[in-house]
Amino acid sequence: MGHVCLLNLKDQTYPGSNGTKDKGWPTWTTPVMRWAKSQGGVVGYAHSASGLQIDPERAAQRLMNTLDRNQDQLLTLEETQQALLPLPFEQIDEDRDQALSKGELSFSMNEEADQLPNWVVPEMNSVGAMEIGVSAALGACDFISAMDTARIPEWNMWYHLLNCGFPIKVSGETDFPCMSGSRVGQGRVYVQLGKVDQLSFDQWCQGLQQGRSYVSDGYAHALDFRVAGIAPGFGKVSLSQTETVRIKASVAFAPATPQTVAQGLLTPPGGKRFLGDTVTFHGPPPEAVALGGTRTVELIVNGNAARRWIIPADGAVHDLETDLFVDQSSWVALRQFPQLHTNPVEVILEGKPIRVSKRSAQWCAETIKQLWYTRGHTIHESEQKPAKEAFDRALEIYREIAQASP
Repeated sequence: MGHVCLLNLKDQTYPGSNGTKDKGWPTWTTPVMRWAKSQGGVVGYAHSASGLQIDPERAAQRLMNTLDRNQDQLLTLEETQQALLPLPFEQIDEDRDQALSKGELSFSMNEEADQLPNWVVPEMNSVGAMEIGVSAALGACDFISAMDTARIPEWNMWYHLLNCGFPIKVSGETDFPCMSGSRVGQGRVYVQLGKVDQLSFDQWCQGLQQGRSYVSDGYAHALDFRVAGIAPGFGKVSLSQTETVRIKASVAFAPATPQTVAQGLLTPPGGKRFLGDTVTFHGPPPEAVALGGTRTVELIVNGNAARRWIIPADGAVHDLETDLFVDQSSWVALRQFPQLHTNPVEVILEGKPIRVSKRSAQWCAETIKQLWYTRGHTIHESEQKPAKEAFDRALEIYREIAQASP
């Protein structure tokens, strides 16, 4: 149901497993995460985009199978009224015949697969962050890994969870040599420990859990990022009324960067949706190095860019400042796609939880339903009942969030 990262364990033997990997372990991930957290572990998902990629044809057929009540292979506005479409009905309806064909659905989904965020339900059929929608809702997950697989599906899942108010952090990873076979350190997380006399893995894990960190490919850096003076992982910004807050950051980009899909400097034939991928070269391994150039840094508020800066890739530190008007509880972060992302700072208005988007909650719920369809049968018979109860409880939580969201 997804590969997991279990950090800082004191006991690596799951109860009843007798130290073996083949017997006694749960066949779904949430119980494993709960067990790890019970001993002070820090837990998340690995190579997250594996299974989160979009297959437009299959996704379109799923919608058609679910919504086409009269079996005419067309969806009317009425039939889609409560459905999660990738775009508004009228935008998908290319021929303006007041009905959506499978071809129109597939075309819109293919276009949206290159967008961040997007609302196309992925296949949920591989070994990435498959069960994160369940474990995040049930408080059993700390982070999602990024910087290893394709960036849009990694960050898209993360954004939708943040939009639902779940404080999931992002961590970097290189699954070497299983997924990324070229070198260690292609995906990184930099944790802020302050001035220390000796490095402590315990403290590093705590910093990662708190989100005192940013992820990057090693050629892009967010040396500082603060919202109203508060850095990621060091608390929340609490506002009693709508207010303008000050944003400050310091960034730097290497003057020489490999000209690859992983760094976002080459676009593969499959499109933007594969940028950042370190697993596949999407062609012969490139040897070119890009010198200089510029990078677009974005202030991200609830998943969307609120401000952009063009920064030279010259190895120097560049300071950024701007103001942000806050009119709802929000999460705020800094990114350079696909090389860099900070963890978010939560800005809480009038004590209200972050509830950004009904559609984000619906999307998370649909990924859970799709996961149960593709993988529920692989859960051991003795675990089917508790697993189904957990999945159903998570779905209920997302329904509640949807009702409370605009």
